[in-house]
Amino acid sequence: MIHPGSNFKTSSILNHKDLRKEDFEFISSIDTRWRDMDAIQHVNNATILSYYETVRVEFLGRLGFSLVRRQSNGVILASMQIDYFSQLSHPSKIYIGCRITRIGTKSFDLCSALFSELSEYPISAGKFVLVTFDYINQKTIPISKSIKDSYLPFID
Repeated sequence: MIHPGSNFKTSSILNHKDLRKEDFEFISSIDTRWRDMDAIQHVNNATILSYYETVRVEFLGRLGFSLVRRQSNGVILASMQIDYFSQLSHPSKIYIGCRITRIGTKSFDLCSALFSELSEYPISAGKFVLVTFDYINQKTIPISKSIKDSYLPFID
């Protein structure tokens, strides 16, 4: 389990293998669907990205952002890095955790990990860089209080 103050380094995505469900204050569950499988009978990598997106939208909604309807102030995805550690098959119940691990003046990192109910180890994990953005004026804006309040870094 990795908590603030532990020796987890966010600079190395390989260390995301050490994440556990308990490392996330926000976790949401999703049931896989038959259509999520690909020709080799595991859940397709692109589908896993859509799972991350679904949970990221839910997490940001709890911070006061609506990504479904355009607001003047919101966030925009700038970058993502995903590592896959094992296969996911259908049917499965999965759990995805989200945690803000870095904040800048206009961007922040969201660490996410996907777990099956059958294993304590993540199936995949990723880092999503989000930029706070004013959609009306089409420019970046400073980080909001709700993001700052949810900041929970891993300590190097």
